[in-house]
Amino acid sequence: MAVDWRFVLTGAKRVIDSRPMYAQVAVTDDCNLACAYCDEYAPGAPIVALETLKRRVDRLDELGVQVYDFLGGEPLLHPDLAALVRHAKSKRRGSNLATVITNGFLLTEDNVRALGEAGLDFMQVSVDSLAPTPQSDKSLKSVLPRLRMLAQKAKFTVEVQTVLNEETLRDYEAFRAAMAGLPFAFGFSVMHGKGGRIAIQGEKFLRVLEKYGVFEGVNFYGEHLKEMLRGDFSRPWKCLAGFKFLYVNAQGGVQWCAQQRGAVYPLETMTFAQLRANAVHKPCEAGCALGCVRMVSHTLGEPLKSLGASVALAVGMSARPPAAR
Repeated sequence: MAVDWRFVLTGAKRVIDSRPMYAQVAVTDDCNLACAYCDEYAPGAPIVALETLKRRVDRLDELGVQVYDFLGGEPLLHPDLAALVRHAKSKRRGSNLATVITNGFLLTEDNVRALGEAGLDFMQVSVDSLAPTPQSDKSLKSVLPRLRMLAQKAKFTVEVQTVLNEETLRDYEAFRAAMAGLPFAFGFSVMHGKGGRIAIQGEKFLRVLEKYGVFEGVNFYGEHLKEMLRGDFSRPWKCLAGFKFLYVNAQGGVQWCAQQRGAVYPLETMTFAQLRANAVHKPCEAGCALGCVRMVSHTLGEPLKSLGASVALAVGMSARPPAAR
């Protein structure tokens, strides 16, 4: 497993140095689905060439990145995704993490095996509901056979994640019950709107949060999330996007995150001075519901407050068996 002491010690250095730790890398903007709440895809968009993506990973590694999320669009549309994962895992003697975030529709025994052999650490599968809805086709009914195959064949850890909103809330208890036999971690992110701002509120969502938590790694901002679900956006925090967290779009530009696209820096020429310049409070912080950005920002920006959760997460990742075991 990639979470070893070298990974932990390097991660501790990221608290005080000027290097990024986490990068999301879009391998294509194309997607096989068209979920109504998603604005991170462009139907028919080109696949980014493997050699181009390898150069981006090389540059991110030079900057100091330890954790890679490969995403889209839909990343499984990329025919060389396993080769890209293998390239990322060749860095730092494998003391890093590689994740693929997918809707699961294109999973096959062949690509699951190839990704496992390439060294993939995690796969996050987005499944929103029991059956397709007007908001999303990402339903358990559509992908359950593929999830069962994944449970048998995967050599990496799998997490199923749901976007919590009005539609998915109605059947959330039944949804969790229907997946109870699968050896996966389960969680949800809260639906956001334009700019990443939280798009749901109310006590009914709070009850789900209190019962299940959010998703592993970001539960330590649970109190803040509870406040936002009540409409209170006053608690201060500092977003480290563009500094410790990088979002690399399909064109090779570094954005603060998937939702904030106004500040874009060419990855190839990005400097540590530019990284440090992004270590500032951002106007979009109030109401931000982007769990990936918050995980990095809270872990590295508030290390004492989040130390227990960070250690538990690291220990859990290193000890958790693959889905196939």
